[in-house]
Amino acid sequence: MVKKEDSKKEVRAFDKLSKNAKKCLLIASQISEILGKKEVEVVDLLVSILTDSKTLATKVIEEMGIDRLYLLDKLGVKNPEKYAKIKVSLNGNFVGRELILSEDLKEVISLSFQVANKYDHVYVGTEHFLIAILMVLLPETAVLTKEGLTLQKYMESLASYASYPVGLLSKPDLPEERGGKDSLLSQLGVELVSLASKGKLDPVIGRDEEIDKMVNILSRRKKNNPIVVGEAGVGKTVLVEALAQRIADGSVPSSLANFKIYAIDIPTIIAGSKMRGDVEQKMLQLVDEVIHSHNNILFIDEIQTVLTSGIQMGGTDITSILKPALLQQDFRCIGTTTTEDYSRYFDEDTALARRFQPVKVEEPSVLKTLEILDQVKPVLEKHHSMRISVDAIEAAVKLSDRFVSDRYLPDKAIDLLDEATATKRLEVEEAYHGLADLRKEYQEAKSIVEKSVKKGHLSKAKLYKKKSEKLEKELKNLESEESKAKKRKEYEVGVDTVKSIISKWTGIPIHTIDESESKMLLNLDETLSESIIGQEDAVKSVSGAIKRARAGISSIDKPWATFLFLGPTGVGKTELAKVLTRELFGDEKKLIQIDMSELMEQHSVSKLIGSPPGYVGFREGGQLTEAVRRNPYSVILFDEIEKAHSSVLNILLQVLEYGHLTDAKGKRINFKNTIIILTSNIGAEEISKDKILGFVGDEADSSEDQILDAYESMKEKLLTELKDELRPELLNRLDDVVIFRALTMKDAHKIAEILIGELNERLSEQNVSVLLSKSAINYITKEGFSEDYGARPLRRVIQDKVELLLADYILANSKNLRSSKKTVKVKIDLNKKKELEIIS
Repeated sequence: MVKKEDSKKEVRAFDKLSKNAKKCLLIASQISEILGKKEVEVVDLLVSILTDSKTLATKVIEEMGIDRLYLLDKLGVKNPEKYAKIKVSLNGNFVGRELILSEDLKEVISLSFQVANKYDHVYVGTEHFLIAILMVLLPETAVLTKEGLTLQKYMESLASYASYPVGLLSKPDLPEERGGKDSLLSQLGVELVSLASKGKLDPVIGRDEEIDKMVNILSRRKKNNPIVVGEAGVGKTVLVEALAQRIADGSVPSSLANFKIYAIDIPTIIAGSKMRGDVEQKMLQLVDEVIHSHNNILFIDEIQTVLTSGIQMGGTDITSILKPALLQQDFRCIGTTTTEDYSRYFDEDTALARRFQPVKVEEPSVLKTLEILDQVKPVLEKHHSMRISVDAIEAAVKLSDRFVSDRYLPDKAIDLLDEATATKRLEVEEAYHGLADLRKEYQEAKSIVEKSVKKGHLSKAKLYKKKSEKLEKELKNLESEESKAKKRKEYEVGVDTVKSIISKWTGIPIHTIDESESKMLLNLDETLSESIIGQEDAVKSVSGAIKRARAGISSIDKPWATFLFLGPTGVGKTELAKVLTRELFGDEKKLIQIDMSELMEQHSVSKLIGSPPGYVGFREGGQLTEAVRRNPYSVILFDEIEKAHSSVLNILLQVLEYGHLTDAKGKRINFKNTIIILTSNIGAEEISKDKILGFVGDEADSSEDQILDAYESMKEKLLTELKDELRPELLNRLDDVVIFRALTMKDAHKIAEILIGELNERLSEQNVSVLLSKSAINYITKEGFSEDYGARPLRRVIQDKVELLLADYILANSKNLRSSKKTVKVKIDLNKKKELEIIS
């Protein structure tokens, strides 16, 4: 805190600040106030420097070819123009202004004075501020160095800048705790222990066993290099941060006390290298610094990037530099990688693998993730200025575990809760967006009143006095509403917001996530029967299997339900799959159709799971696996299964039994949230000729018991025939074999009415509805129904006979239809020639 009572020595020190430096410090104070901070932070000073294009610091940055606006974006500043417009006055004593500085900013300012003194500069400018920022280990420093703005490069550019005093080409000696004179660690790395000691790392729950194992490995005399292995999102990087927190707290053995952990980003090292050999030179220097410091640990996140960088310069690479160092007792390195990458790279390179000791991190349980989110909750609440309910935390964990199958806990649950909180915050801000503007307008009106009174402009003061009173009343009302909103939990994230985000992520309709799914499932038979005519047994069988799956009775490690549909063509097999998709997943586009007649050859397996490495189309993925990866909640229809090659059927066996499939890239694709339907024409002719289930008979003449007996008898016959055509292990893995009986003329009549209803839905956009007479419906049914093709030709007859008539009518009367306020009803009937025509 800088006050008037400070010593004369401090006043003289601040007098050394250049005009631009003072201005940037004042603007930093304003930025801090706008953001609602209690003290001015380093990032505020950095933003104030970068938003002013006239300072020497930013001129040098632009001379280096670095876009300052891009740096601001990386620092999280999305609207730098509003900060550039801030006006400050430098009149009077600068020290007289009250500035509350963070400890880090005090350190930066102190260091900037040291840099200026070292080179006998008579002032401290923005360039000295930026040098000091680059010297101190902070997250902001890491952002700058990642974009190529390193201390060394900046000082070289500054020294070569026109008219700048000579002497800055050589770097000033850095304090020992920052890595020494030639330290690359301080330039390219972020020191995690210092961040932990300042409370800047998120809390870590559990993982004591894994952390203890890391401590044990690091305490070894040789091969003291742990590598944390686990799936993406299970908390590998956080584990290293937890170790840094332990060191900061002094909760480690004396052999690791006072150690520092430097997080190094390999891609940044590669990106910042221009000349051949630069990468190797930097890595050699980093290794040398770690060895000779005796208390530094190198941390390489995603260490497989070292192996996949593809950098081969001067006959050497990064791996060959690391290998010898990893065997030295004074060199300690922590790496993280995924299980897949460990198998791919470390299992192949045994020399590298034996230098690292694996620490496996498993996905935490739902209960453990709940504990983790309880600790993350205060951090999210502070960041978003919102409250998070206990129910929202529980929903975030359970719903992400249930519906997001391609990611891992706790990462997916934290991301879900974070996005839900951000969404709720935006909703609230939208509702009260005028509050900040009203406060500003009120303060401006008050200020004008005061100034007008001082200048004797009483009439103007009176006018703005009334305005300020009116604004004050409005402000109080809006603030009262906001206060009530907070009490009404409008500022609290609830379960509904979490569900809406899950629905947005996965594309699953909200009713599938919500409790209303139970109601939908109870009425599933009735809903399906409205669209699927004449297949009561099939509908009952399908809905029953799905109910068992969603009630949690069926195995959770398999798809929701698996069926084999048998029956003649045109009886509703594909239509049932479409209706199921629409009702369960909200959109018929979630239906994945695979034509098995295209998979008759042995090599056709690659169409489903992708081509093996080295073959054409390897990176494109498989037709089936890619579709399921993009839409994990879907219905998969394998049409005409008997035509597929036996190798393709082997793939299906794995999906039906284990609920997952590994594609050609080695990625596991989850089928646990799918419904799998196989269709076959085996026995179709026999069904068609059956006296009760086929075209020759009529169910109206049969009792319910006779129909049931006929269904079971036919099912038994077909299962015997199926065993000759399909492998028994495939049939045993199915939930049910569903037989579709042949349709009757009565069924076809109902289907025609449904198709006319769908046509009317499309016509509503044209302000038209169509009404067919009974004789017209009978005519369409007779023309569109076939014993060979079932009801399939019905749609084509309606297109040719009805839709063509309507198209001519709409084109001829388009003007009248557009002007009409009521829906125009078009009646169609048979004329004397037994042809359809519009009668009104």
